[in-house]
Amino acid sequence: MLLRLPLFIVPVFLFTILIHAQEAALPTPATDTQEKTDSTPPAEDQTVIEDPLGSELVQVDWLEEMKEGGITMVALGVLSIGLLAFLLERFVTLRADKFAPKKLLARVKPLFHEGKFDEIRAACDAHPSPAADIIRHCVDYRDTEFELLQSTSSDIGARVVVDQEEKCQPLSVIAGVAPLLGLLGTMIGMIESFKLVEVFGDEGGASLLAGSISKALITTAVGLILAIPAVLGYHWARRRVHNIANILEIESEAILKSWFLSQKASK
Repeated sequence: MLLRLPLFIVPVFLFTILIHAQEAALPTPATDTQEKTDSTPPAEDQTVIEDPLGSELVQVDWLEEMKEGGITMVALGVLSIGLLAFLLERFVTLRADKFAPKKLLARVKPLFHEGKFDEIRAACDAHPSPAADIIRHCVDYRDTEFELLQSTSSDIGARVVVDQEEKCQPLSVIAGVAPLLGLLGTMIGMIESFKLVEVFGDEGGASLLAGSISKALITTAVGLILAIPAVLGYHWARRRVHNIANILEIESEAILKSWFLSQKASK
């Protein structure tokens, strides 16, 4: 019996070994975790992707793009020169001392009561300004009724204010025209871009269309760049004109009261 037992166990053992050998030979199905682990390259083999906008291939040469803007960019260039010129002119002109010089006001106030009218006129000639025109007018028509003299003096100041406001209008025009010119250039560029697609079809690919659109959009960008300082400059200049108008009105009213109402009060 003891001799038969090992002979029975040997075939069973061999059969078991064959089954395990076949199972080992079959491919083991990979789990989701294993697939993700296998698909992930080793840490040392990973490459760091640089910022594509930092590549030299996508750097924007703004000067070159502007050159490609066409005739619209030429018009925007002329507008930019005009904008700079008008801003400088307004900055230099709109100063309170040019409209109501303090030296002139301090000089002429005591001369009127002393009867030195020629010296007042000479001081006005030495400081040409709207305030000088009002003072000369008051001296020349000093015998006129106060209400009428005050009204005519105010008219002189009002004409100066209207004239200065008119000189601010070019800034408003540039602020309105510059974006429209930019949009016009973009529309022209878009039409040309789609014309290229019509002619070449899909042969040029997206790069052909994208390059033309990029050149077209630069005109809109330049138009907005011009419009922003033009709007700000226009409102600043208008505000300066109103401030100067207030100063001119206050100073002329002070002179009229000092010269004419003080005499009536003393009588």
